[in-house]
Amino acid sequence: MNETLVYSVGGLVALLVAVLVALPATRKPTLAALVWACMLVRRAWWWLRFRITWKGLARESGLSKRRTKRVKRMGVGEESIEKWRDPRLKRVITSSHSVTLKVRTRRGQALADLEAFAPKLAATYSADSYRVYPAKRRAGSTVMFELVMRDLITKPATASMPEPRMQTSSVLLGRRQSGKPFHLQIEQRHTLVVGASGAGKGSFLWGIVGSLSPAIAVDAVRAYGIDLKGGMELTMGAPLFTKIAVKGEQAVEMLQEFVAIADARTEELRGVSRNHKPGPGDPLYLLLIDELASLTAYADPEIRKEAERLLKRLLSIGRAVGVVVVAFVQDPRKEVIDMRGLFTQTIALRVRSAMETNMVLGDGMAAQASAHRILKAAQGTAWIIDEDGSTDRVRADYWPDELIRQLASLYPATPDLVTISDAAPGQLPGMPLSLADGGVR
Repeated sequence: MNETLVYSVGGLVALLVAVLVALPATRKPTLAALVWACMLVRRAWWWLRFRITWKGLARESGLSKRRTKRVKRMGVGEESIEKWRDPRLKRVITSSHSVTLKVRTRRGQALADLEAFAPKLAATYSADSYRVYPAKRRAGSTVMFELVMRDLITKPATASMPEPRMQTSSVLLGRRQSGKPFHLQIEQRHTLVVGASGAGKGSFLWGIVGSLSPAIAVDAVRAYGIDLKGGMELTMGAPLFTKIAVKGEQAVEMLQEFVAIADARTEELRGVSRNHKPGPGDPLYLLLIDELASLTAYADPEIRKEAERLLKRLLSIGRAVGVVVVAFVQDPRKEVIDMRGLFTQTIALRVRSAMETNMVLGDGMAAQASAHRILKAAQGTAWIIDEDGSTDRVRADYWPDELIRQLASLYPATPDLVTISDAAPGQLPGMPLSLADGGVR
């Protein structure tokens, strides 16, 4: 095997030297061709490396099983024959930045054994990150390992103006670790976003509101906000919201209003449709809660008790009738938020420990989605669980204040009917805003 590896490396080096000799680097097209050739050489090297070293790694890591058999040979007597049973590497797929392995279990091996092997595999080949997901065919015995060899989401990206079209089902928030766009489902989902202070929760919050702003302007979405930190976050884009609550009593009133809307829609849709489809005049009601713990853990006991009751009720009935909640919190512990299980999708930004990763994403997920290892400088980076149960690393784009103000000015939510509870016009950043005492559309 070592001899084969040497010959392979030699062949790749010879190919690269041939390219360098044949293409004098004097013009831009030639330099571009050289970069392209180097990328091909790198991909070929990755393919060869994984193909050649797979069996040895599987045996050293305990994935393979050694079987010793004694046979009788004429004139020799008994002889021991050693035979290995290895997980089968069915396919190696390379790209400019990643390697994907398709592996099938050996006989007598559980799929969980391969999934647990992913961290060792990534560390052995010095991958920046990895994800594990089931194969499309024979998902019960075959698994896909995607190893990110060059991290494409290291550098932050700044959000841009959303496309001027009504979109309510999902929103574009940023990029996946594969470089593909990251869309987050909004309809039919209650979402919990967890991250330590400075982890980038604002990128998710404004990514959701900003991407929905064209739908807000045509009354296909009505966004409400609860910001018990004095409105510091949500009032930056106040005209995008129908109503913002900045005190505990106002938050309880808003939750009562949402529960009433959900109950009314349930009566309206019963026997007609199991799911609400939003449109102009029949909107998706979106409740954003910035720092959920301020409402469920740190508020006055009476407010906390009533808010928890209403929120649990809303999370139980609102999803199908077009009333959804997106909540943000720093601390996922049960004594801070005991309704984690009612959220249909969870997102883990940088958290403090593997235990918190498991709290957010589920038991045992810290080994597959290491949110506790996200760097402090990587704001907006998070781990998610896709529809097929696989994990993926994403990074939400950054939304500057100027862009939020522009969106609020371009796509206001009927400004004459917007309420910012107990806030004076001079306290609101951005553009002028009509205030009403309790008026909602």
